[in-house]
Amino acid sequence: MKTFGFTISLLIVFASIGLGQTEIAIHPDSVKGKYIPTGIRIGAELINIGRSASNTDLSEYTFTADIDFNRFIFNVEFGTYDRSFDDRAGSLYSVSGTYFRIGPDINFLKRDPDKSVLFFGLRYGWTQLDDELTYINTGSVFTNEERSISNSSLTTNWGELVTGLKVKIWKVLWLGYTARFRFGADNFERNELIPHYIPGYGRADKTVSWAFNYWLMVRLPLRKAPVVLFDKQ
Repeated sequence: MKTFGFTISLLIVFASIGLGQTEIAIHPDSVKGKYIPTGIRIGAELINIGRSASNTDLSEYTFTADIDFNRFIFNVEFGTYDRSFDDRAGSLYSVSGTYFRIGPDINFLKRDPDKSVLFFGLRYGWTQLDDELTYINTGSVFTNEERSISNSSLTTNWGELVTGLKVKIWKVLWLGYTARFRFGADNFERNELIPHYIPGYGRADKTVSWAFNYWLMVRLPLRKAPVVLFDKQ
């Protein structure tokens, strides 16, 4: 998976080289109607797809959509998560849930005609999860009794600081990445069963967590972008 992620990073870097090839003579921000959206991007997270395909105990899929309002971008992300862990002692832990993330970005590439995005932003995350631990009770001399404890419909939320890049690679096809600093999720220490993993956030015992996502997206235009003049160097 490291090679997979490195290859995508190279593609994004090569695709973004062309961003500095032209100098804009006038600002698109001066055009009337600049806050009317020009397009919607929708896509899926590539690392999760690769991990889910190669691991029979894991199923995670994350989808994203965003819409631009000039330099400001509103994002919605949705994901599903299902995973099980077992050990040699016969214990089995499973967790499943869904999660949402929403929030704004600001684009620091103000003059790119392809509407590429170098962004910094915020996210609000929310998840609902169910988990269960099944184990063998060896307290009896004569029998080993199977027992289980579980949580149902636990919910928590958290905040994120994000940064990343989204670039056009061919016609309506885009690649991008998001780096995340996540904080503030409930670790459920008061519960009899403390969840091991919080879908969309990470390990429940971490007060903060980091994550990195790669996206493959399609951009659907809503209208033509404001006319911009170029002076090639």
